[in-house]
Amino acid sequence: MSLLPREVIAPSLAVRGGDFVFVSGLTASERNTTAGETQQILENLKRILEASGSSLDRVVKVNVLLHSMLEAPNMNEIYARFFPEPPPARTVCAARLPDGAKVMIECTAVRHEIAAAVLAKPRHDDTPPRHREKRGDEAISQRAFSRSAIEPLNPVLNVSRRANLPHVPGIRVGDYIFLSGMGPIDPLTGERRHGPIADQVRTTLNNVRHMLESAGSSLARVVRVHVVLADIADMAEMDRVYREFFPVDPPARTAWSMQLRFGNGCEIECVAVA
Repeated sequence: MSLLPREVIAPSLAVRGGDFVFVSGLTASERNTTAGETQQILENLKRILEASGSSLDRVVKVNVLLHSMLEAPNMNEIYARFFPEPPPARTVCAARLPDGAKVMIECTAVRHEIAAAVLAKPRHDDTPPRHREKRGDEAISQRAFSRSAIEPLNPVLNVSRRANLPHVPGIRVGDYIFLSGMGPIDPLTGERRHGPIADQVRTTLNNVRHMLESAGSSLARVVRVHVVLADIADMAEMDRVYREFFPVDPPARTAWSMQLRFGNGCEIECVAVA
């Protein structure tokens, strides 16, 4: 079995692994307002991605950490200017950031040049493209580098669209699905359920399941989960409910506590195989 190559593009900033570019959490070099730091970070992110053979329109997942969730609207105002439609999947939380930073942003993006190199290979026949069966490498390339937004079959769960936020519920790229952080949204009313944490986790995981099934996947195909709780004391109760959804061979998981927006007690994001 051959291993996908790993290449450090800029020490401590970006690593290219196989078909993806993974960018470290970036902070602004100069302390400013939340909007000012967001602007500087995203300008730097653009340069880093382009140096890595990618671009902002190839980003599939973003994590934004803020020093306070009260600053989310200020961050969003700048953030929305940088990402074309459809914007990537995204999770936003508040955290203690180093050196007095107000914002930190990390992302995962798809590489440009692999698809371009495959599609640029010379052809050895004169058959018009519309009559030629798609070559194996071209089919693989188009499948691997197609980036599209995931829409839930239940439109009530598309919180991104309903709240006019600069992200989508999820992004599918090739054989992978990247879901935004999802919260306890009632699938009938669209309202947030702020009851006991067990109910919030169960509602959120049911919404995750619906989103995956909308994209042709399932909980059984999840490979990684991030669980964010508003209160670390809820970890044991979260675990109990979590096992209902992943009873056997659960995916890789990280769980921690952070300040969440909208009064949510939990938010859950995941990566799954399509």
